[in-house]
Amino acid sequence: MDGHSLALLIVACLAVNLSPGPSVLLVTSVSAASGARAGLFAVLGMSVGAMLHVLLAASGLAAALAAAPLAFKAVQYLGAAYLIYLGIDLLRSRPRQPDVEISQPGGDDWRYFRRGLLVDSLNPKIALFFLAFIPQFLVSVESPGFLTSLALGSVFLVTGALVNGSIACLVAAGVRGLRGPAAPWVARWIPGAILIYLGLRLLWRES
Repeated sequence: MDGHSLALLIVACLAVNLSPGPSVLLVTSVSAASGARAGLFAVLGMSVGAMLHVLLAASGLAAALAAAPLAFKAVQYLGAAYLIYLGIDLLRSRPRQPDVEISQPGGDDWRYFRRGLLVDSLNPKIALFFLAFIPQFLVSVESPGFLTSLALGSVFLVTGALVNGSIACLVAAGVRGLRGPAAPWVARWIPGAILIYLGLRLLWRES
């Protein structure tokens, strides 16, 4: 792949990762409610979830999933239900105390990791994105194949981790200094309501 194609790939990956969606909202809400450490573990889980889609797309299994309407819809419904669950869980969570990190080493870290993993792995639209995305750049390489597709998909993973990791740190730093009645709205109520809305909208569209 030449430098021009690689630059286009990086720009395209950055644009997709910066666009609003369940992944950005998850890392924003987790970081606002529980701090940067929790947000970064969610980002780690999201990266693993996206990596599963890269593997599916590179091996051709994503095309098989897209060709099976019942399986595709089942994954969509599971993803929508999980978004709604996360929104309700965020609304019910206790507010974070000022200057205190709720996320501690151990079980809580992996809870946020699992959230990120499930949000991205249960989003079949990511699989469809890779189906349309990776082939456009395979034509610019000399030996297209599984490993090449994997390498191209890894560019998306790296840019996604950088973008979402930055969001986690910036949101956590901003909320840390937030005081007064606006704090719970920024950290819990607005993100929780949007997560529920995204899940309901996905269910409504698919129904």
